[in-house]
Amino acid sequence: MTHHIVSSEPDGLRGINAIILPLDANFEIRLDAARGFWRALNGRPAGVRHGSLPQQSKLRHILNLRAVDGRRAGAPYRRLAEELLAREPIAPRDWRDHHLRHKIRAILRRADRLIAGGYRGLIAYPQGRRRKTEL
Repeated sequence: MTHHIVSSEPDGLRGINAIILPLDANFEIRLDAARGFWRALNGRPAGVRHGSLPQQSKLRHILNLRAVDGRRAGAPYRRLAEELLAREPIAPRDWRDHHLRHKIRAILRRADRLIAGGYRGLIAYPQGRRRKTEL
């Protein structure tokens, strides 16, 4: 990919007059990068990135990975649920019908999908998500 920078001053980046971006599937990502570049040139903070994951999604992915780490370390599901989700210990007699039993299993299924390649959709979020629904 060729990038063109047009500047009235050949030595400095302050004289940039234009950034040419291709109108392709990654246009929004490139536009956000150009905006961040412009803000940096003008001494302004980067600001919020376009398409960044919502805080709730970030926390859910962190929980997924912590659950997988615990399972790989050999922790039983009840212990995972106690450590990651419960405020108090879960009695062994209550575990069979406990709502957190189903929740920890759902978390681990979601984590397995991410590990099996679903994480690739996070790289170009939200574009990666849109492409999946357009098919």
